[in-house]
Amino acid sequence: MITAALWWSPEPQREDEDCSKVLEDACKSDEELRALLGDSIGNPELMRQRVEDRVRKKGRSNFHKSKTGSVVSFKVSFRDFNPIDSYIWFEFYGSPSDQDVDIIGTVIQSWYLMGRLGAFNSSNLQLANSSMEYDPLYDADKGFKAMPSSFHDISDVEFQDNWGRVWVDLGTSDFFAIDVLLNCLTVLSSEYLGIQQVVFGGRRISDWEEGMTNPEYGYKYFKV
Repeated sequence: MITAALWWSPEPQREDEDCSKVLEDACKSDEELRALLGDSIGNPELMRQRVEDRVRKKGRSNFHKSKTGSVVSFKVSFRDFNPIDSYIWFEFYGSPSDQDVDIIGTVIQSWYLMGRLGAFNSSNLQLANSSMEYDPLYDADKGFKAMPSSFHDISDVEFQDNWGRVWVDLGTSDFFAIDVLLNCLTVLSSEYLGIQQVVFGGRRISDWEEGMTNPEYGYKYFKV
């Protein structure tokens, strides 16, 4: 990921060309930088503008004040996903810091608590397609009588190196829950913590080592 601001000063054209060459070389091994620069590669002025725009939007690495995420969207895939007994895996660009663990752990915990309270129930979406130009009507009795849906169980969120995972039993929650989670993760990834991919299902992935819970070897967890 891009971790530092690159600035050009209004010096002679040669300095722009030197910076352009540095960025072009960096693009060879940095997918995110390559995606940011796109068709501006070879045009020093346009490259400068792209990086300046990125710096303005992302700012410095401070969760409370600015954006530090990825400009590249993450991949989503499903591998024999069983909604009542499956892992959800997250691949990051690097090993998450303690703050990163707290951020994504809090997102997963909030998602679970909403599901536990029946939030993911598409049988009672009375306002989803309503026009907000007028005062909408909500039938509380209908909502009360709707068949309840509830998230059944979840594990702590575990991390090994640049991978994280959480086991879920969605219970009677709709797949609407998956859309809600992905919406949250999309903003989380672009604003704060870059995610490379999210995988639903599968018992093993990459070099994840079952039973390895030693912090000295990169293991971390967030208690849900």
